[in-house]
Amino acid sequence: MKNKHAVNFIFTYYHIKKVFILFFTVIVFCLNFLSAQWYSNWNYRKIITNNLSPAGDLTNFPLLVVISNDSDLSSYASNNGYDIVFTLGVNTNKLAHEIESYSAGTLIAWVKMPFFSASVQASNMLYMYFDKTKPCTVWNASNVWTEGYWMVHHFNEAVSPLLDSSSNGYNGTWNFTSGTSTLGAAGVIGKGAYFDGTNDYIDLVNLHLPLNKSFTMSIWQKSEVTEPNATSRYSLYSNYFYFKKYQDTNIRKYYFYLLDGNGTNRGSSYNIPEGTEYSWFNHTAVYNQDENQYYVYANSSMVKSQSCTNTSKTSIIQISASGNDGWMGYLDESRISTNIRSSNWIAAEYSNYVNPAEFRLLGAKDEYGLPEISINALASPPAIPGQRASFNIAASVAPGIVTNIRIDYGDSTAVENTAVSGSSVVQTINHTYSSGAIVLLSAVAYADSGKTCTNLIYITPSPYAMPAVSNIQTFYQNEGIKFTFNLPSANINRVVIYRDNLQLSSISPVSAEMEYLDRYLLYNTVYTYQIGAEYASGMTVSSNITCLPLQPELVQKTIGVKGGTLANLVAELAIPAGAFSQDIIVSMHIYSNLLYNFQPEYVSAYNQVRIETVPQVHFNSNARFILRVPFVNSKIRMFPEDGKYAELFVGSENLLTIASYSETGAWVPLYSRSYDQNVLPNFSYKLLAADLSDPGKFGVSVIINKNDYTGKVIVKNRVFTPGSVYSAMSKVMIFFPNTAYEDVLFQIFRMDGKKVHERCFPGAVTLVSWDGINDCGKISDSGLYIAVITKGGKIRNAHRANIYLLK
Repeated sequence: MKNKHAVNFIFTYYHIKKVFILFFTVIVFCLNFLSAQWYSNWNYRKIITNNLSPAGDLTNFPLLVVISNDSDLSSYASNNGYDIVFTLGVNTNKLAHEIESYSAGTLIAWVKMPFFSASVQASNMLYMYFDKTKPCTVWNASNVWTEGYWMVHHFNEAVSPLLDSSSNGYNGTWNFTSGTSTLGAAGVIGKGAYFDGTNDYIDLVNLHLPLNKSFTMSIWQKSEVTEPNATSRYSLYSNYFYFKKYQDTNIRKYYFYLLDGNGTNRGSSYNIPEGTEYSWFNHTAVYNQDENQYYVYANSSMVKSQSCTNTSKTSIIQISASGNDGWMGYLDESRISTNIRSSNWIAAEYSNYVNPAEFRLLGAKDEYGLPEISINALASPPAIPGQRASFNIAASVAPGIVTNIRIDYGDSTAVENTAVSGSSVVQTINHTYSSGAIVLLSAVAYADSGKTCTNLIYITPSPYAMPAVSNIQTFYQNEGIKFTFNLPSANINRVVIYRDNLQLSSISPVSAEMEYLDRYLLYNTVYTYQIGAEYASGMTVSSNITCLPLQPELVQKTIGVKGGTLANLVAELAIPAGAFSQDIIVSMHIYSNLLYNFQPEYVSAYNQVRIETVPQVHFNSNARFILRVPFVNSKIRMFPEDGKYAELFVGSENLLTIASYSETGAWVPLYSRSYDQNVLPNFSYKLLAADLSDPGKFGVSVIINKNDYTGKVIVKNRVFTPGSVYSAMSKVMIFFPNTAYEDVLFQIFRMDGKKVHERCFPGAVTLVSWDGINDCGKISDSGLYIAVITKGGKIRNAHRANIYLLK
């Protein structure tokens, strides 16, 4: 009698300060068979769950199945893989398939999918059967490659001939003269062919297509062409249509050539993306006779469309080419068909071939007539001494019937043996444990095949119930997402907040009513939370809490002489006591639409905010302003996500700075300080801080010229008009370096030397402004003035700038 054993521990663990804490949670694995039927009496099978078709439903699609180093195949399949059979998940009808290669548990096969669905996952599931004790089956490659396939070459041969997998027999002959060209080289799928560009090619003996008919041709190429001005390098070649690498200094340029019915060249060039010049790349051309149009696809993206009426001749005579213009590099998977392949078909091929291991999920080995059984505790903790504990038992077998389920509770009580009948059986059992001792609960399923399966779980009764947190409420605020919740037990030691399966916070001591504010969020991003309650003997975790994306736009507060703080997801403004002499309404807006940079010596900014006061006032004392720059998995994340900021910031993360927006359309860098703040293993901030003397518009930018940044004074609105209806002209703004974070004395002098304005800035201000108001509270006269900025009392090193006030 054959027996299968499985042990499930009813606790999982997490790691805190190198101490393992046990969760009393049962993990259940229950296999639901798509088909209780079985192909013949093959002993073993595995379920293969394939991805959905990426762009639309397809019929009779040749699906690539790649399995690497599978120990079950190696142990239980024949040496040549000829016992391997494929069926759909919903029936036992054998599917047409071709085995390109098989060895020691590594399989490359092509399976004809009657219906490849873009929406129904079950339609794309396969069973792979294998059993080396069974007679070898005969697979027929040509039955896979129907749907108009005219020629299919996998290049998996090491010597001639190279076999055509279609029914047309366009086998290839290897013509090798000299050099390093070889068959059996590394391909995009298994083996391929390598060509050194010197008169080596595969002869197809004039492969003809029907004249003036639609066709599709494709090939995978990996270039090793290095010449600055490359010779034309042919991959699929004839005098009438071909793919080649274009003769050009541009190494990304390729060419598709086609003669129309009048013998006129209708070919055209196209570029592959930068960075893919020496990678495996798929090239596909589709000629549509009905539309008199052809289309070229590069890695499934259409890159060219052009008219072409009829075709002169349609024959491919070589893969690569004779002479010195043959392909240089690798080739694999060359196909020609007389069908018009849709963009959906081409997208599905590319998605399936480019990474076949990621395209499918391979299940565990099933054995003919061997049952499965699972145990699931229905409460957490699973048991409390003196109270009834309940467990769910699920057993199934394919094919056949489960006849008995035997339960041993592990505490010396009587063993229960229940007669059942069904291919799938579910029952609930109840038991009361009298002590807190650890016991081993076992369940055995018996099948009519004579085979059994045993599952065991360890039960550690808890001295008390461990209810989860309750009454969880979610509040969306400018600073982040706040949770309030209740703790239902006095036995809870601490609370743990999880976000996207990572520990975000640990809270101790605890109280009956609690709250937590998550400030560490990306703008407009969805997060999933769980709240865990830790007891001395384990932890319970709430169900998932999926929050809406947070998109705050405005935070506003009245701040008086005592000062205060204003904050949102991306910025914080701390106004000290004495900065205002009266109550002022302070607001901070997040820009959803960018203010763009129009000055070539500067770059744009992201995470843009606007700070305003009502009425408009200066800060009498410097306000500390912080902009947060988030990083996820060490990659910078900004908003809006326009796909452009990476070009500015990637590689310049140590040159990030706060920038101030001038109404003339320039983002001028402030002299800001930066700090790093780690939040989660995959989430951190770079904090940019600066002291402000005035409200304004600010964002995250990058320093272009570091020398200018550390030693240059920048004056914006050198000619200004106080009180102007145009805010851009109402004040002068002066940016200056203050790398030592010294106190600043800002003075305005008339040309006769008389001082008209003076203001002191303790701390680290790097931006000052003047609106023309003198120390008497009046607008100064029109004329030329001198602005003097003295840092740390060092008059000799003071910055000076000429400005002009115009009434």
